[in-house]
Amino acid sequence: MGKVEPKYILISRELRQRIKDGSYPINSRLPDGKTLAEIYQVSLMTMKRALDLLVAEGFVLRRRGDGSFVRDWKSGKQSHLYSLQEAYQTYQEQLISKVLTFDIIRPSEAVADKLSISTDDFVYHIVRLRLLENRPIIIEYTYMPVAEVPHLKREHVERSIYSYVTTELNRKVHSAFVRIAGKRPTVLECREMGLSKTDFLMEIEQVGCLDNCRVFEYSISHHLPEVFDFETVMFNQ
Repeated sequence: MGKVEPKYILISRELRQRIKDGSYPINSRLPDGKTLAEIYQVSLMTMKRALDLLVAEGFVLRRRGDGSFVRDWKSGKQSHLYSLQEAYQTYQEQLISKVLTFDIIRPSEAVADKLSISTDDFVYHIVRLRLLENRPIIIEYTYMPVAEVPHLKREHVERSIYSYVTTELNRKVHSAFVRIAGKRPTVLECREMGLSKTDFLMEIEQVGCLDNCRVFEYSISHHLPEVFDFETVMFNQ
């Protein structure tokens, strides 16, 4: 018997189809979350997760105080995934990983919510220090559902997790929610990166989705600001 898909995935699939067939035309306003939750007879949180996927895929645009609208998805102007390897592509050969933690644990409620799983599920808990020319420049804290990234080994973590996911598991990394902020270093970061508590780090929080709409990664990475470089393209809707 196959695994039952979560309701938010089924709902996002149906809404995506309705957008594609023109039931919800480009630039039209979607019903509010409460109305959609009543239509599909689910909780507001389940409905939010369904809409979050459509936002990540580039089908829906949220406007603060004005609701959710169908984007011009036919133009292909969709958000792109932040990739550490792409950001540091020039130095890719010199960038190495020191694995500080590689465990399988049960997630906290906050992590489970980000990954759209239960606290009874198992996740990989990974902490990696990234070094460029032997200088610590990034520390990453990553959580990945074991069910979505099976048989992950330390050797994959030491090299490239994304390469394992896309090449060995033959899965496509589709989209991500990304948040960028500034942070002071933790005690661990001060020790591993040679920082003081008054130093400053750039934080990237990321929730990554596969092309089957399942969340496979929740990560927080802290970067030295002098080597941090992030580029994106924004479109006026």
